[in-house]
Amino acid sequence: MTGGAARLLALAAAGVLAASPAGASVTRVPAGDGARQAVAGAAAGDTLVLAAGVHHGPLRIERGLTLRGEAGSVVDGGRRGTVLEIVAPGVVIEDLAVRGSGTRALTIDSGIHVIAAGGVVIRRVRLDDVLYGIYAERATGLVVEDCHLHGRATPGDPSGEGNGIHVWYTPDARLAGNTIDHFQDGIYLSFAHNTLVAHDRLQDNARYGLHTMYCQQNRLVENLFTRNVAGVAIMFSNHLVVEGNDVLHNRGPRTYGLLLRDCSDGEFINNRLVDNTVAIFMDNSNRNRMRGNLIQDNGWGLLMFSSCDGNEFAENNVIHNDYPVALDMRRTNNRFDDGARGNYWSDNAPYDLDDDGVSDVPYSPVTAFAFLSKQYPDLAILARSPAVAALGVAERVIPAMRPSEAVDRFPLLEPVAVSGGGTRRAPRATAPAWATLAGFGALALFGLLGLLRGWRAP
Repeated sequence: MTGGAARLLALAAAGVLAASPAGASVTRVPAGDGARQAVAGAAAGDTLVLAAGVHHGPLRIERGLTLRGEAGSVVDGGRRGTVLEIVAPGVVIEDLAVRGSGTRALTIDSGIHVIAAGGVVIRRVRLDDVLYGIYAERATGLVVEDCHLHGRATPGDPSGEGNGIHVWYTPDARLAGNTIDHFQDGIYLSFAHNTLVAHDRLQDNARYGLHTMYCQQNRLVENLFTRNVAGVAIMFSNHLVVEGNDVLHNRGPRTYGLLLRDCSDGEFINNRLVDNTVAIFMDNSNRNRMRGNLIQDNGWGLLMFSSCDGNEFAENNVIHNDYPVALDMRRTNNRFDDGARGNYWSDNAPYDLDDDGVSDVPYSPVTAFAFLSKQYPDLAILARSPAVAALGVAERVIPAMRPSEAVDRFPLLEPVAVSGGGTRRAPRATAPAWATLAGFGALALFGLLGLLRGWRAP
């Protein structure tokens, strides 16, 4: 051996020693029943490498070790209880497949169950055929990244199923780069403050893509929520940042893109909400700021109850929705501009005499037909009829017909740029001449009678 080669070997050995805790060992575990004994006999800091093949669980990890899989290694729980239970801080689970949890929600049968253990890292793990994917309770600083979780739930039928990643009383968690499908909720956060959810794909779940309860200061960044009953359901949670997410194709009865209930002081920025039954639903949610969002091709763009107050919508693109905005009150303290700029509305016919990109004529986003349809849902069958088109013309001509005082004082002539999403130009709305001619007076009278019948005092 040459002197140079000897020096390289010495440096490599020194690097291995520096990277390993003093006294820590690396043990390769063959497939079969040996994993339980290996885990029970390992010391804190040890690394167990599971060889390719099936390793029989369940495994209970009581010391801060690393459990790593070779390509093709699987831990199988045999559909009894939890497959991997972690009760020690600092455990690392990586490059492994986990499958076959039990079926009982009462005992929280999970692929991986973390109990009162901080600093646990789970990365590049595939979980299949599990009731709960990863269930973490009192596990401060949990990291779950680049995992694939596939559950047992049927989309639209959440009965008896668990969640993909369930985080309870666990602050400072990081959930990033995961794909989660066929659970009740893809991610469920409860009393999990300061959580980061980023670059996750949550799809085909039986209820919600992501569901938060009683959380503060969480961040949802650049995730995809698609084909769930609701893409994102935020309840009793405040001071959230929801930015750069795609919320797409969440369709069906009682289906929402973004559901906010008792959610206040949040920032909703540069999200794309496309092809949802209801893009944004708000109830008892206050002082939220929505800016730079694309709200396109939905049934309802924004559906908001009178319990909401002080919310601001500005510089959003509201394009080709059946009903851009629906409110259940005439007077509102919610704002549809920031005092200088409003939103782009594809059904608006703006006038801009001073050529500053802002219409000189305010826009009322709540139509009489949307107001009536909210109270009488069967009217939706008339949504694209000549009668409704004529009623829209009448509203523009007779402001007194407007059912709500909600107004965008500074509507935009052009769509604004939405980060990460399309801003395709929508055709400007024009008043159809045939609608003006086709029974304008009689249809306007019909609209007025409908308003009087469905009117509710503020």
